[in-house]
Amino acid sequence: MHFVDLNTLLDQPWVFDEDTRHRLDAWEEGVIIASATGELVYANPPAVTMHGTVRLGAVPDDYSLLHGLFTTEGRPFPSPDLPLVRAVRHGETVLESRWRIRRPDGSVLAATGSAYPLHDEDGNRVGGILLCLPMDSV
Repeated sequence: MHFVDLNTLLDQPWVFDEDTRHRLDAWEEGVIIASATGELVYANPPAVTMHGTVRLGAVPDDYSLLHGLFTTEGRPFPSPDLPLVRAVRHGETVLESRWRIRRPDGSVLAATGSAYPLHDEDGNRVGGILLCLPMDSV
């Protein structure tokens, strides 16, 4: 993962500008960003490939259903427990969470990821970022 770039992004007030978008588009890891309200506002190409689709504008309570997210045991992943939701709603850093993605084509992919809250220059939470990687096909 791009820990140096991520640390730079997290240690400074969050600004989602064209430079940031360009850097995140080039990452090999999947990146999904949510606003302070939890609305999905960005997904880079690897995140879209992993999930089969990422519905920008989706709100936290709909993440699991809209994106086919399941626990590693195969149960629907409760949206409030998803890493990105926890980062946005509670300011939590969630490391190395695991889940399964049932993609629109019917395939299932195991994934792992970490989520971090994003803050403005005054320390206010302004969103969250999820970094994710595929583990294997199931």
